[in-house]
Amino acid sequence: MVLHRLARSRSAWAPLLESRPHARQFHASSISRLHEVPNLSYKEQFEARGVPGLLDQPAYDVAWRQNMEHLVERLNKATMNTDFEQSSTKQLILQFARNPQYAPVFAAASMAHNTHFFFDGLGVGIDSEKLEAFPTLEKALIASFGNIDTLWRVMLSKASAMTGPGFVWLVQATKRSTSSIGNNTPEFRLLVTYNAGTPYAEAGVRQQGADLSTSEGYNGSAGSFGPTSTRERATPKLPPGTELITPVLCVSTWEHAYLRQYGVGGKQQYLINWWKAINWGAVDQKMIKPSDKPNGKFVEK
Repeated sequence: MVLHRLARSRSAWAPLLESRPHARQFHASSISRLHEVPNLSYKEQFEARGVPGLLDQPAYDVAWRQNMEHLVERLNKATMNTDFEQSSTKQLILQFARNPQYAPVFAAASMAHNTHFFFDGLGVGIDSEKLEAFPTLEKALIASFGNIDTLWRVMLSKASAMTGPGFVWLVQATKRSTSSIGNNTPEFRLLVTYNAGTPYAEAGVRQQGADLSTSEGYNGSAGSFGPTSTRERATPKLPPGTELITPVLCVSTWEHAYLRQYGVGGKQQYLINWWKAINWGAVDQKMIKPSDKPNGKFVEK
């Protein structure tokens, strides 16, 4: 998640965070730099007209602007004047996922990260965003799911069946090996997370996985996301045989994402419209291509 910072006052969480050995007591600068809501590729278009075919402008304002401003405010209150105000949302997810004492920090960071991921995958309905424009991606999806219609039906049916809020993810799974010899070709899978759960395996106990693909029994672990992830964290401390997961797309099933426009019974139509609003160019940018050769490492996209 793209990080910008603002000047803020001291957080009530600061003493708690500073008690950890790796946290600085105070920044040398008198100005605390905190997080801001990240920009989207189609920020101006979305702000003016909403997401074409998915969310009108008032619904977009609730689902993105108001929601993200609230999450960023929570995150800033939890991290200001600590070493962690300089951390990306992914770094905060990995730092605090295993410690219930820092649940508010984790929840705000994870929700902000997941929500940004969702909106980052939306487009404006132009031909250059269609899946047909990305033959390598389309071929890889067909190899994993048999056909695109199967991916569509399974992903939407699982999202529709979720009894609580969360996200359904399209991810690439790569088997981690101690040897560079062997087939490490990533395969696409589907993964579900509930509430503020994260798909990243490094996050340990808070990482949530479920097989949503056509093959039963798959439990996803997690990978890396986006230009805002740090490459120095590229090698996870996971045992050989673990499947490394690179998320490339997700859909939000949180009520604030669809309730204003679609109503209580409109979740299914929202999901159908979401599929039509995907920017497959953004998905293609995040996917691991054959030339990337991850070889058991997280490849930052």
